[in-house]
Amino acid sequence: MSNGTFEIAWNRSRLQCAKRAERAPWVEEAILCERVLLAGKPQLRIVTRLAKYAEDRRNDPGEIDRFWASARHKLGRLRRLSPREIWAIEILLAKRVPKPVAASQAAE
Repeated sequence: MSNGTFEIAWNRSRLQCAKRAERAPWVEEAILCERVLLAGKPQLRIVTRLAKYAEDRRNDPGEIDRFWASARHKLGRLRRLSPREIWAIEILLAKRVPKPVAASQAAE
C-alpha cells in the first residue's frame, strides 16, 4: 500500500502515425502520478501511462470503452494499489472521460 496520494496529469499531443502531422488528430493521454517527498520536498513522480483517447472521438462510446479498458487493465497490474486507491483514481479519470454506461442501464 502506498503512502502517497495520486493525481492524473493529462498530456495532449498529435497522433504520431499520421502522414501530415499538422492535420493529425489530437490525442489526450492520462498519466498516473504520485505525490512523494524527495529530500523533504513534495514532488510528482510518474507511475504509469494509463490510457489515451482521440479528442475528435471523445463522445464515441467505442473510444470511451477502449479508454476505460486500458485504464482498468493498467490499474489492475499495479499490485501496490489498494481497491480504495483504484476507486479514487477512477473518480479522477471520470472527471475528464465519463465511465461507460452498460447497455442495460442505457435502455432504462
